[in-house]
Amino acid sequence: MDKIAIVVQRYGEEMNGGEQLYARLLAERLIERYEVVVLTSCSVGYPTGEDHYLAGEEIIDGIRVLRFTYERGEPKTARWVGRYIRGNYKYYNTGYTLSNIITLSYRRIRYRRRKDHDRIFERWIENENPVCKGMISYIERENDRYKAFIFFNCLYYPNYFGLHKVSGKSILIPLAYDEPKLYLSGFRKMFSLPGFIMYSTEFEKRLVESVHPDTRTIRSDITGVGFDSPEGKENTPPPIAFPYFVYIGRIDIGKGCLELMDYFFRMNKSQYNGIKLVMIGKNHMNNPVECNNIIFTGFIDEVQKLTYLQHCQAVIVPSRNESLSMVTLEAMSAGKPVLVNGHCEVQRSHIEQSQAGFVYYEGEDFRQQINRILTLSGSDRHLIAQNGKSYVERNYQWKRVMEKFETAIECYGIS
Repeated sequence: MDKIAIVVQRYGEEMNGGEQLYARLLAERLIERYEVVVLTSCSVGYPTGEDHYLAGEEIIDGIRVLRFTYERGEPKTARWVGRYIRGNYKYYNTGYTLSNIITLSYRRIRYRRRKDHDRIFERWIENENPVCKGMISYIERENDRYKAFIFFNCLYYPNYFGLHKVSGKSILIPLAYDEPKLYLSGFRKMFSLPGFIMYSTEFEKRLVESVHPDTRTIRSDITGVGFDSPEGKENTPPPIAFPYFVYIGRIDIGKGCLELMDYFFRMNKSQYNGIKLVMIGKNHMNNPVECNNIIFTGFIDEVQKLTYLQHCQAVIVPSRNESLSMVTLEAMSAGKPVLVNGHCEVQRSHIEQSQAGFVYYEGEDFRQQINRILTLSGSDRHLIAQNGKSYVERNYQWKRVMEKFETAIECYGIS
């Protein structure tokens, strides 16, 4: 049986969202045909990369997982490189105006003349947790024993340096979205390394190929994660005795959570007192908005999560930056309306194509859409549920997903 490695930053049963869930679900399907080994860090949290698990081997649901400890980069170096990258992105990618044309032209000329872009990029990526040098040594040492390496995410230390070691038989799942980091010149080199790129959406493919045109020569396909219908218990009692909305995922400013909580807080001060927002996931915010109608559950298991889904009014996805949004698809698969941030093109496309949810842009939109969801008739809810389930069944079935991955591994010369 051929051996496949999945490289992902974090991996474990405690992680029920994002690329970690995608990696786990993919590993559980690939094991039916391949010997699968997951290469990951000892971290459970974001973004520090602190070791939580012991380094070494463990078995999770029949899958062999190898964990590697991380080495912290030099903080001063990380800060200096971060300032350089943010500054150069600001001046190189900002549009011209009458007030900035002279300064911007000067900054762009300086940027182009620098000779050390690759080294600066590598110094930055060396500090992108988890920094697992032992993992890179393992990949280089054990390269010949694996048929293919599947890398999750175009960021982070393990992927950048791991791709350099096994570029000829690697599959990159970029999970890219329109953010400043993507425009860094160092990613041009990174995207030229994989043997195959597996995009999650058509939008992601267009974005990456427009920012880094050389990727157009790399073999690629478009697929996403597969979804099975949720197997929650029917007619379980509601977990709370109030109408509520649900957020699922990492509770972080970068995911739009602070804005969501602020909108919800202001909405409840007006006319919606008693409507709850349940936030499921680990909280990484130091100073969240204080609101009695916001409930933090922390991490909960799959059964509990499905119970919250079963009885919620809708699932809210506030992030402006998503490459696929598994939470959106999971909610649709469960027959629940989804309220998404319209500034995210991927999310907006999901809603437009499925007709299984609603879009907001600012606070007043948010309030209006919440009211619209609360007043949906039974027939409207049934139609939304059917639309969502049909959309997921048409576009995100495991059979189709696995055919594409097996084709990438077997038929495109990755060996």
